Amino acid sequence: MINTEKKQQILENFIYVVIWLILLIVPFIDDIYKQNSSFGWLDIFHTWEGMIPFLLIFLVNNYLLMPRLFFKKKWWLYIASVVFTICLATSFSPNGFLNPHKGPEPWTRNEWKSGPPLPRDDKFKPMDTMGDKAINPLPQNIPGYKDKKEPFLGPRQKSFLRIPFVGFFMNNFIIAILIVGFNIAIKLLFQSIRDAHRLKELEKHNLETELAYLKHQINPHFFMNTLNNIHALIDIDTEKAKETVIGLSKMMRYVLYDSSQPTISLEKEVFFIQNYIELMKLRYTDKVNIKLYLPEIIPSVQIPPLLFISFLENAFKHGISYRKDSYINFSLQVNERDIECLVTNSNCDQKSQEHEQGIGLENVRKRLNLLYPDNYTLKIDSTVDEFSVLLIIPLL
Repeated sequence: MINTEKKQQILENFIYVVIWLILLIVPFIDDIYKQNSSFGWLDIFHTWEGMIPFLLIFLVNNYLLMPRLFFKKKWWLYIASVVFTICLATSFSPNGFLNPHKGPEPWTRNEWKSGPPLPRDDKFKPMDTMGDKAINPLPQNIPGYKDKKEPFLGPRQKSFLRIPFVGFFMNNFIIAILIVGFNIAIKLLFQSIRDAHRLKELEKHNLETELAYLKHQINPHFFMNTLNNIHALIDIDTEKAKETVIGLSKMMRYVLYDSSQPTISLEKEVFFIQNYIELMKLRYTDKVNIKLYLPEIIPSVQIPPLLFISFLENAFKHGISYRKDSYINFSLQVNERDIECLVTNSNCDQKSQEHEQGIGLENVRKRLNLLYPDNYTLKIDSTVDEFSVLLIIPLL
């Protein structure tokens, strides 16, 4: 998670660098467009000089004010700090009112309507009265003047960007607000991405913790049922009881060690189910018909461990009767995209079946919600004579 956050931080800073590089290149493009590929380096340098206050505003806001004030929800202090930073930076900017090298006054509304003004200099008379031959000579030494066909535009106000009809200070203030707002938008975007990643990591950790808890609930329940079977078998056949203990040790190895892994091969899970059914058969008489339907060739796929055993435990608990014939059928089918497990049994304990009694089924439902959210099918049907559970899970 730390490496991911560092990558996102690097990406965020890279975006900032690219944006400012584009802004530095814009004066070149503008100069080429206006002067036919002849660079006016003085104008470009003046434009870059006008960018410096806005760059400082961005740096202070991005690396100081937002981490220490904005994200700590100190809203009023943040707003006051941003306004103070903008006012201070724009005041000392080129042509700012605190800069001793102040340039010419900005154009007024009327001057924008009538065109840029001529230079306000007393040595240039607006009109030389010579009767009918009166002329209005244009000075030849004015910078930017080339010939009489090209109107003189006068000295321009140098600025990073220019908003018409707005004073120079207010012009810079508005631009600074836009830069801060754009900075906040990008910062919040990456912050939301980081928060989503942290939430995902936390959910994953909670998932692992809850799955471990659920499996620990299954293990005692399974061993209690198995030990009861061995206890009943000791009085019936001692030799078989000894063999059963050996088989139980293999099952315990699977439950205690193999099942601690996130996934297990389907072949091991099937082998475990076969041993469990053989163990359970020793306990019941011929009146209980237990059938197991498995694929001839078990494919090499991974599944969560101890996912099907709860269905069998529930079937043996509620589907067996010593007084009448009963049955349990376990069917496993592997398709191209999913695995189908169907367990049917006689409904000898109808009330318990209807309420889905047993910790096993409840744990399976919780595990499925965590492992396959909205991507599995668990169908439980109960009739007077039969109870069935169908589980369909996608291949991992």
